[in-house]
Amino acid sequence: VGQHFCAGGDVKSVHLSGPSSKLKREFFAKEYSLNLQIKNFSKPYLSIWKGVVMGGGVGLSIYGDYRIVTDSTKFAMPETSIGFFPDVGSSYFLSKLKNNIGKYLGLTGEIINNKDLLNFELATHYCPEGKLNDLINRYIVDGEIKNYDTATSSSFSQDRLNFYNKNLEGSIYDILNNKEILNNPDYLMSKIEKKCPMSLAVTALLLNNSKSNTLEKCLENEFRLSQKMTNRNDFSEGIEAVLIEKHHNPKWSPASIKDIDNNEVKNLLDDPIDNELKIRN
Repeated sequence: VGQHFCAGGDVKSVHLSGPSSKLKREFFAKEYSLNLQIKNFSKPYLSIWKGVVMGGGVGLSIYGDYRIVTDSTKFAMPETSIGFFPDVGSSYFLSKLKNNIGKYLGLTGEIINNKDLLNFELATHYCPEGKLNDLINRYIVDGEIKNYDTATSSSFSQDRLNFYNKNLEGSIYDILNNKEILNNPDYLMSKIEKKCPMSLAVTALLLNNSKSNTLEKCLENEFRLSQKMTNRNDFSEGIEAVLIEKHHNPKWSPASIKDIDNNEVKNLLDDPIDNELKIRN
């Protein structure tokens, strides 16, 4: 078992391939199709979430039968930091979490630990790192997973969960105009102040609209959005700032939520593109 599970897909190559490259379509079409194939895979599918589990790495594992967390697990969907949005079916699994916690994770990209993952039912089992090899060997022999005891008290208090459940409904505009949100900056505002405004807007709307969608529909919608978001300057800014130059100070455009046209957000999600992705069972 390696040190880290997966830090995500190679979005840097997507950016460096240039605006007219075919890679943008090929990369996301193959990735999202694979996500659905994993969900429909007929044999037991086990992933060990050791170390970093982010972005595309989540898509490779979240749809499997067993998702094992351990002491070093660090899970996040951090795409709003790079001018993109939580994809690989995030609109399917995040939108269905209780207390709007999926919306919170999608907007903030916050890193959560093994206890949170078990509490939010994103992970299925816990195993101490020293017993991972034993778990793998037992699984190979008899297909059984032993759930090792661990304290599963989340780092999110019930008051905090209740706060998100009550105050994260609606669009990004509704959220940021909510007096409770403004009066409790540590719960959200301080965590999104450097995120891409357009990413926040599309993420909120995407998750709002996806609660009853199938995974197939979610992936098709995300593909349409991926082709548009990767052509925006914010994506180039985010990749350069976070993954290449690493100064973490991108110049977003628009620079503020209040400068975003709500119709543009809806058009990014809804307006059809050439070569829509159609994936089915």
